[in-house]
Amino acid sequence: YRAALIMALVMSASAIHAQTTVDPAEVLNALLATLREELESTEMFVTIFYAVLDPGRGTLRYANAGHPHAFLVNGDGAAERLAALDTPLGMGGTHPTAVERPWHAGTDLLLLFTDGIPDARNRLDARLGEQVVLDIVRDSRREHPSVVVERIFDALRSHVGDAIRRDDLTLLVARS
Repeated sequence: YRAALIMALVMSASAIHAQTTVDPAEVLNALLATLREELESTEMFVTIFYAVLDPGRGTLRYANAGHPHAFLVNGDGAAERLAALDTPLGMGGTHPTAVERPWHAGTDLLLLFTDGIPDARNRLDARLGEQVVLDIVRDSRREHPSVVVERIFDALRSHVGDAIRRDDLTLLVARS
């Protein structure tokens, strides 16, 4: 229940701060300033990845505060983890930073997912695994992002079967 309230605050504050700047680090720093007291009092933290794609300039600018499942998959199928540059919000005194990297419109895919996807377990307690997700994206990279998403969820449903799902399943695949 507390985590849901924190997430509602994060979503609301993110929407407000995103309207004031296009710089991902500035958005995350403003978000941290807004949520710092709430995160400290609840002893919670938030992993967050915030990106701005600019296909006109051919750039992806992002800030990553502790989110481990962020990837750029290029047109050749190579997957590059977009490293967590900073600790999760609420876990330390660091201020989020941003990095810019090339973005190839039409071919590059941005892939983000929560840990509920690779950690999904079947009746034998075997995890789906991050590599399965990356392989599906690599094999489907030329398809529309919605097809890639559906293939990942098909694999997840096939793997899990009727086992109880223990976590949220959030996935984003973007191409510009």
